[in-house]
Amino acid sequence: MKRALPGIALVCGLLVLGGCATNPQNHDIAAEYYDVGNAYMDLGQFDKAVAAYQNALRMDPSFAKADLNLAQVYARLKRTDDAVAILKPLLAKDPQNTLLLSTLGWAYHLGDRDEDALAQYDAILAVSPADQNALYNDGIILWKLDRKSEALDRIRKLLTYAPDDTDALYAAGSLLLAMDDPAGSADMLARCLEKKDDDPEAWYLVAAGAERLKKYSRALDAYDKIIAIDATQADAWFGETRLLLTVIEDPQRGLDALSKALAAGFKDAAAVKTLLDSTNLLERDKVEAALKDHDLLPEAAAPEANPAGASPASAAPQGASPPEAIQH
Repeated sequence: MKRALPGIALVCGLLVLGGCATNPQNHDIAAEYYDVGNAYMDLGQFDKAVAAYQNALRMDPSFAKADLNLAQVYARLKRTDDAVAILKPLLAKDPQNTLLLSTLGWAYHLGDRDEDALAQYDAILAVSPADQNALYNDGIILWKLDRKSEALDRIRKLLTYAPDDTDALYAAGSLLLAMDDPAGSADMLARCLEKKDDDPEAWYLVAAGAERLKKYSRALDAYDKIIAIDATQADAWFGETRLLLTVIEDPQRGLDALSKALAAGFKDAAAVKTLLDSTNLLERDKVEAALKDHDLLPEAAAPEANPAGASPASAAPQGASPPEAIQH
């Protein structure tokens, strides 16, 4: 499951570039447009925010904060080339400005130019090694570039400065699972969930790691927690189905979970095949009948070899994909 991208923060007086407008009245009007742009940003009305910032810059072309916020809106609208075109001249005037470097890195990341993005965050860390935003984004981008060990180093360093950062703890837990360290992942996710117990995505990873460690009751508890948070989570109901009908051996509860998964709209054909491929599957006829009623039964549902006592082929997340970089 993909973790949601946190909202970007507006720039409020953190940038000092350029001179004052030659006409004080024009500057005052520009400031009013700038405030309107910020209001539209808060409301998520990005096209209107663009127009307001552009009006601010028409009145006062030296208004650097409006330039920067306009670049952030362009990035959010995936108009990343427009964002870069604004940011590069600003950086030419102030090449070590970490806010500008961070915004440019974020724009490059959203534009799938991750090598360029990485260069910006590395430049920030060269100036400010403890910059938490840069450490996080550097780690996420390294992970996306499949440089997982380096990514984990960045996230761990961030956690030395901010040990309770739930985004970093989640990223570390997910990354460790992707690196086949379910025990290490469990430790990070436990710390994350101490601070944010209602995070279903973290609980999905807990379930996946527990299955790898063959701690099936722990995995089942994690799915129970997800369902308690949101009873419409079809994937969690199906995760319970798979465990209850293959290794925990509680067929009635497993069939009930399957019914609830299907009622919640479960449609994952690959996960269905994983379930049907298990030679340990209980109540096969009833399972196939329920799947057939929802047009989810494959044409051939012959089970593959699965030695008795072996763990079920897991349909749980095996380590989430890297989340997006964030712009604070």
